[in-house]
Amino acid sequence: DGKEKANITRISKYTYGIEVRTDFLPRSHPPHLMINVDGKEKCDKVFSKIVGKGTKVDEGTVFTKIYHPGAAGLRIKVVRSDEKYPEYTTDALLLKDWEIDLSDPNKDITLQVDFSGTRI
Repeated sequence: DGKEKANITRISKYTYGIEVRTDFLPRSHPPHLMINVDGKEKCDKVFSKIVGKGTKVDEGTVFTKIYHPGAAGLRIKVVRSDEKYPEYTTDALLLKDWEIDLSDPNKDITLQVDFSGTRI
């Protein structure tokens, strides 16, 4: 029809990320989030940001992050927060919860979030 499609840019209303575990740091992390995983102290429910609140997002933008699972069974919880800089997922809204079996838990996982839709 000869018309060019307009590129749509939006501002993210939320911060999007996934829930991860990191090494527990007693001076940084709240004690109630400490868990023991294979004899190691970990901080549970850490917010790993993919895209921040207030970020300009062009239609079709794909955000990519690499994670190091280290376990054959992996659970990915995609979350969103009203906060611009959330530290933990305790107050975040769960958007998606996947369980994945990995053939090689030592390989990195690439997570891509695609903002091709009309809402973010």
